[in-house]
Amino acid sequence: MNRPIRMLMLVALVVGSTVAQGHKLAPKATAEERRITDVRGSWLLTLERSATMWGLEVFGEPVHEEETDRIYGCDGSLCDGESVLRAPAAVLAGVRWNDDPPFRISSGEGRNTSCKVTQTIRFQTQPRCWYQLFSDAEGRSESGEVFDAGSGAALLYRSHFGDLQFLHAMASANDVSASDTRRQIVDWAEFNWRIMYGDYDLGTRLSSVDNDTMRTRFGRSGWTVQDLYTLGSPALRPHIRDVAFGSLLHMLQDSFAAGHVDRASPLSANTCSIAGNSIQAPGVVNEFHAYNQQDHGLHSEADTRGALQEHLQEVPDVVDVGRHLLRAYKDGRSWEDVQPFVECIFALSDDARASSPGAQFALVAE
Repeated sequence: MNRPIRMLMLVALVVGSTVAQGHKLAPKATAEERRITDVRGSWLLTLERSATMWGLEVFGEPVHEEETDRIYGCDGSLCDGESVLRAPAAVLAGVRWNDDPPFRISSGEGRNTSCKVTQTIRFQTQPRCWYQLFSDAEGRSESGEVFDAGSGAALLYRSHFGDLQFLHAMASANDVSASDTRRQIVDWAEFNWRIMYGDYDLGTRLSSVDNDTMRTRFGRSGWTVQDLYTLGSPALRPHIRDVAFGSLLHMLQDSFAAGHVDRASPLSANTCSIAGNSIQAPGVVNEFHAYNQQDHGLHSEADTRGALQEHLQEVPDVVDVGRHLLRAYKDGRSWEDVQPFVECIFALSDDARASSPGAQFALVAE
């Protein structure tokens, strides 16, 4: 079968299917990001990536990129995540990681797919394979299959449909207490901040990271920080601190998306402080939603650039919060300095509910 025909078949395969999780990302990384993450740009790969993107709602508008660029100082109407780029490429690679972590699978897992199992898999490098695995994870999740540390499932399965959904400020399933999800979020923030501060380096084994979430999710993996974040991208390794900051920003950004978290309206009397700098506290968390039984189209509608523009009218907005974290990062603040601020940003309401799809986003039986 010649290549053009194969690509037309791919388009037919993906059109009409939709996948959503998190604020959207641009389908194509910046040139500098592609360089440091070892993403090559053959015409066939570019065409395959573009065709596959048509069936994915997780990629499309560069909302995460826009939020990150605004945090790094871009102001005004031109901060669309493409026209104006201010954030370092490694930070953007970290922001992208939560939705597109690099991973490997066995030859058995790759059976009946287009996956090249000897190579690292990411949307940017093997888009058709990525789509096939994502669709498999989605279908198996809807059937009740659990993707956790004991399942042997790839990161892609766990981060979107399993026990790593805290990467998107979401609960791993329905009926998870808000306090449990919040603890996972704070633990992930601590892990990343300790990379940023220098407590952990590329060689740090995840099994040695001293918090419950890292122990239960990665304690038996045998992985290092390098394996987790830079598999297949050696040029990214000197920038590991920026990568960690990007992953933290992604989780923060998702927490202000209505499909992820139900927050109350902010109260002007409440503040959060970091290293002597105060900001009005965002609304407390009423519920962390769970993705698996949501209507993915409705979830996606709350992740568009239009939804972001509406959010940016609030005080504080995600950019205000992110800039305080960026200042603390640049100032070399320790986790002990930053922890109260992170805990304040994710404060729970007195009557916080266990997770659910959220009434606004729940699937409606046909």
